[in-house]
Amino acid sequence: MMDWLLPLIGGLGLGSLLKGVVDHFLSTKSKTNDRLYNEKRETYLGLIHAMHESDIHPSLENAKAYGNWHNRCKLFGSKAVIDASQRYIDTSADVQSTNRTKAFECLFLELRKDIER
Repeated sequence: MMDWLLPLIGGLGLGSLLKGVVDHFLSTKSKTNDRLYNEKRETYLGLIHAMHESDIHPSLENAKAYGNWHNRCKLFGSKAVIDASQRYIDTSADVQSTNRTKAFECLFLELRKDIER
């Protein structure tokens, strides 16, 4: 009777241990994903606000604020978002141009794609 009881008890303990390790891994991964999502969300909303301020009230201070949020995008954003934000900066000399409008639309599209991942 003891021949099968001890391996059964040991197997249950090993299963519980394995389940605990897997649960910890999944919990850590979920927390990391949540933190990254929140950082991206804060960064992208800040970028949009700075973009609005620099377009409505052009000034060196507002341009620097946009640059600050652009740099945060370099930390948390995807390559596509960084490139789209840079294209938007590159078109800042001609606010009324169609290139500026296209850069704006491209940036929003990339922001949406990145935040949905």
